[in-house]
Amino acid sequence: MRALLYEERFSARWVFLLLIPAFVALGVGLYLAYREGQALWGVGTGLIITLLLAVEVSNFRLTVDERAIKIRGGLGLIRITVPIDEIESFYVAYDWKACSGFVHFNLPARGCVLVRKRNGRTVSFSTNNPEEISNVLRSLGLSP
Repeated sequence: MRALLYEERFSARWVFLLLIPAFVALGVGLYLAYREGQALWGVGTGLIITLLLAVEVSNFRLTVDERAIKIRGGLGLIRITVPIDEIESFYVAYDWKACSGFVHFNLPARGCVLVRKRNGRTVSFSTNNPEEISNVLRSLGLSP
């Protein structure tokens, strides 16, 4: 069994406020499609996909164990796993906008961590405890 060294969950409910116009437009489109009897499945599918994507990007879960860093979206549709033995170095910043990796999970927080893999690709994510993640990664033998 793997020992969980760090876990953090993020949630940004304000993403749904930004999508209110899209949901209203899709709702009106769904009603009009129902009234006309055409394209009901297309508009309904668009509404469901938009809702699922909003839930997926507005939440994520970060876990670090002795084998990997794992990042999962709100529904688990987006999953990134970075094995510890593939990490070349990491960078910790105390501004959530300071990191931009090839793959980036970015929600407002106190800081961010950029992980550089041995193949040159980067993964970055926001965190409210950048110093704690830095300590955990150092305890695993990684250097900034």
